[in-house]
Amino acid sequence: MRNEKSGVLENLVRMLKRKQEIDEWEIFYSSQDGISIEAKDGTVESMKVSCSKGIGVRVLKDKRLGFSFSSDLSDNALSNMIDNALSAGSAVTADEFYSFPLAEDIKSKELGLFDKTIKDTPEAKKIEKSLLLEDAARSFDKRVRQVRNAVYSETTYSSSILNSKGINLTDNKTFASGSIMAVAEENNDSQMGWEMDFSHFVNDIDAQKIGIGAAKRAVSMLGAREIKSIKCPVVLENSVAVEFLEVIAPSFLADNIHKGKSMLKDKKGKKIFSDCITILDNGIMHRGWSSSLFDSEGIPKQKTSLITNGVLENYLYDTYWAKREGVESTGNSSRSGFKSVPGISISNMYIKNGDTELDSLMKEANKGVFITGLLGVHTVNTISGDFSIGAAGFYIENGTVSCPVRGMAIAGNLLDLFSRIIKTGNDIRFFGNIGAPSLLLHKMDISGAG
Repeated sequence: MRNEKSGVLENLVRMLKRKQEIDEWEIFYSSQDGISIEAKDGTVESMKVSCSKGIGVRVLKDKRLGFSFSSDLSDNALSNMIDNALSAGSAVTADEFYSFPLAEDIKSKELGLFDKTIKDTPEAKKIEKSLLLEDAARSFDKRVRQVRNAVYSETTYSSSILNSKGINLTDNKTFASGSIMAVAEENNDSQMGWEMDFSHFVNDIDAQKIGIGAAKRAVSMLGAREIKSIKCPVVLENSVAVEFLEVIAPSFLADNIHKGKSMLKDKKGKKIFSDCITILDNGIMHRGWSSSLFDSEGIPKQKTSLITNGVLENYLYDTYWAKREGVESTGNSSRSGFKSVPGISISNMYIKNGDTELDSLMKEANKGVFITGLLGVHTVNTISGDFSIGAAGFYIENGTVSCPVRGMAIAGNLLDLFSRIIKTGNDIRFFGNIGAPSLLLHKMDISGAG
């Protein structure tokens, strides 16, 4: 028996083909079902169940692009959606670079993105994971007095893309995640520790490990003291390196390059980072958070080398900006759902793993600072790369972690920071679709208490 989605899409295609005033068209369908459970004080604090589905349509007429969407899938609503898209297009300026891509062969490859067991997991198991997050953190150490945001979530997502040039593709994914904030208290000192994990497979989420991880971070920072201002070697924990890379990421997008909103403008082919820094964007990475065989326009995703041994090699493109710049799309079109038009985005971006253990990075630093947390990353200037932000972590003495330190401030420029990396760790970790190993800087100015 034909399902509802197939019937709706076939009906919409017929409607679009009958509209002689349309030169080209594209349909994007998406549906999402999810559950999010938060635990507090040994009970379920909240449980949110979400469900959404709908269609977005883009139409081209005389190089004018119109868009409309609808969550109502009735014939009348779909007809109105097409008319609204045509009306919207008639009000915009014509652009010769607007087009929809031709269908290409998509090489079949198992990327490990869908958990078939997720629909059969009892609700009680999901609740158990959220409660275990909190219990694991509280049980780790009696100094963990509070737990905030102990949340376990699951989502099933499906999307389909069809256009007038032969593209007809469907993508199915599942997502699971757990996160928690623990608060440790001792001698009038209070410190927070956050931890999380994520996967496309529910059994990969180890709630106990996540809870203990958050508790360890909170307890380890108790008694943190301020240090005097110093210029010294610095080890950036992988989570901190990820935060910096996340700030740089939009600078690789072709639209930001064109609009002058990128710190990497006019730097292609130039050495901008340290020799030991290689950055890739891999849309077909196995089990990658943002992996898929194709992007949100139906272009095959790929692995793109952005920085190789410090040299900027490539930017990221979708269909529009590739055509505008006279290059091939890198398969980096993305959209959040049927209510949005596609734009350029990273897929899975990461700094290539090195071959040095974290302990060895510490030994090489000898006397310096291990930065494990940042404050105010959102204030970094994404165009110039200039920053002045707070930091916390640990003092390194004789090549090992010593006491926890807080109240530090670091300032500089991200391009300069990444040009002064002397070693990369082998402990790459992803947070969502961005990953990095720990990094060692030869020298960095740390502003402390005086």
